[in-house]
Amino acid sequence: MSGAGGWLLVALAGAVACGGGGRDRPAPPDSILFGDDREHQGNVGPTAPEVALIERLVDQYESLDVAMDRLASPSGGNPVRHRAWKADRHEDDAKQRLLDVLQAQFGERYHPRTPGGAARTADSIAALPRAEGTHALNALVLGHHERVHAEVGRALPSVLNLRVREVLLELQQHLADEIRKLKAGLGPNEAG
Repeated sequence: MSGAGGWLLVALAGAVACGGGGRDRPAPPDSILFGDDREHQGNVGPTAPEVALIERLVDQYESLDVAMDRLASPSGGNPVRHRAWKADRHEDDAKQRLLDVLQAQFGERYHPRTPGGAARTADSIAALPRAEGTHALNALVLGHHERVHAEVGRALPSVLNLRVREVLLELQQHLADEIRKLKAGLGPNEAG
């Protein structure tokens, strides 16, 4: 085999070994996008449906994250602080997995939109006595999980990127488990 033919064979083998066989599209160069900017632009410009889906999910997690961070804050003597802190760490992991797949598959570093009303919601929960606050916190998390679970379920049939599909299926299963626990009266991420 000639030197040029050998190099071509090595290059093709390398491309297949590195995922060039069509499993997922290679990520474009990194770009930074702020959700607030996209909102102010009126979502103009072409956005891949999978990118738009992940951005919406991240925005929903950001709203929950802001409320949980505020509830978990050490200031104020909030009666549900510890429960909010535990749940917040877990929700941060789910949001980060979405951000990681967005960057890995589409080269986008996304900064979520600033959620409206999350601080007000957290403050109203923090003002409640422990039992009522716990119930309100669980209802907040349950509502979030049900919305995200439903959106993932509606979107999955049209998701073509295999890595995105894999992450969404894992998220959907995690949310289904958490919804079941919350409906059984357990707090977020309690019991196995």
